[in-house]
Amino acid sequence: MPKNNAYIERRDADRKYFFVAGCETAEQQMFDMMCLVLHDPEVMGKGHTIGAERLKRIHEALCKYENMFHEAWAFTQESDYYQEKLDDALREIFGIIEPFNKRYPYQKEWNYNKPCKK
Repeated sequence: MPKNNAYIERRDADRKYFFVAGCETAEQQMFDMMCLVLHDPEVMGKGHTIGAERLKRIHEALCKYENMFHEAWAFTQESDYYQEKLDDALREIFGIIEPFNKRYPYQKEWNYNKPCKK
């Protein structure tokens, strides 16, 4: 059995940390910008802006949906299932949509013919 390489383990832990930090930062940025847009009367129209309480409920719902669909971006054997479920949900709203792999061109696709590398 090969010995564990401390440098590689540290490097992998750093990569994971910075990936998660980047995702969480982008998520918070998008929520902050969405709050500003939804509270802007020039965008939403006078009397149609969304206040603090509703924005808090929106945030809770966003967290719920993110938890529900996070597997779509996780690069696991079930990712394609969650990607399709997400596309189905969006089709109910918009009708015709770009498929997941077009909306997320940098998302790696699972290859069922190759073993997973860890």
